[in-house]
Amino acid sequence: MRALIAISALLLVGIPASACDRMDSLSTSPTPSQPSISEGASSTAASPSNEFDLAGAQEMLRLVNLSRAEAGESPLVLDEALSRAAQAHALELLRHGAISHQFPGEPELGARLVQGNLRFDEAGENVALDFSAGHAHNALMVSLEHRQNLLNANFNAVGIAVVWDRCQMYVVQDFARRLPSYETHQAEDVVAERVSALRHQTRLPQLTRVQGSSLTDAACSMAKRGDMDMAMPSNARYVVSYSNSQPEVLPISVGNAVSNGQMRNFSVGACYGRSEKHPSGTYFVTMMFY
Repeated sequence: MRALIAISALLLVGIPASACDRMDSLSTSPTPSQPSISEGASSTAASPSNEFDLAGAQEMLRLVNLSRAEAGESPLVLDEALSRAAQAHALELLRHGAISHQFPGEPELGARLVQGNLRFDEAGENVALDFSAGHAHNALMVSLEHRQNLLNANFNAVGIAVVWDRCQMYVVQDFARRLPSYETHQAEDVVAERVSALRHQTRLPQLTRVQGSSLTDAACSMAKRGDMDMAMPSNARYVVSYSNSQPEVLPISVGNAVSNGQMRNFSVGACYGRSEKHPSGTYFVTMMFY
């Protein structure tokens, strides 16, 4: 499945003088390791450097999940791969002194997440320039496109980065629907369990699962080529091959074999791979019934 990407940028102007005053006082403070926070600020600002404001990111995560709870959506889990991607992009915002989803020479969002070995099938990004976590979150929530990313029911994970340039904070929020990461045998097991469950619904005798490496090799060959072409084994009465980022989601055609009373055995092969058609990765699965 090709990853769906939703990106939105927000530039906030009119940064209050109090925010700049706070940063001026921090830059001349004899104890910069314990900066003061002006009244109304929702996060601790880092010094004007490449240091990430981890407290600010945590505050934004809290506010995001509070808004999701109020909307009846599940909370987002802070993901390490997404956080690394958000931090890398936040440094690009800081380096360019501007907000954008992609700068010259920088990969687009989907490619950045793939580089981080994240398995996902949907992603989105918000970027913003503001002066506090609380104010940034409120502004993002009243912007339709940003709000859609923040409350997207499909997303289950997020990475948030906050970096400061004097009195301005650059914010990056990378969202994704993170998928389970199965080893080959685990992917084959979840497919086999689903086949058994479907067979149980037919009230026919359970199919016997025959395990071996031949179908695994065939699935990995399909993953390497990025296509579903496979020679039909001579002893197979029915073969089903498909690709899906969630291997346990079986195609409708599997039902024809599962409900066939003449079938007695089945085998499963599965392999994860990325291709031009599936840049974020997918599972290639083949099943043989006989």
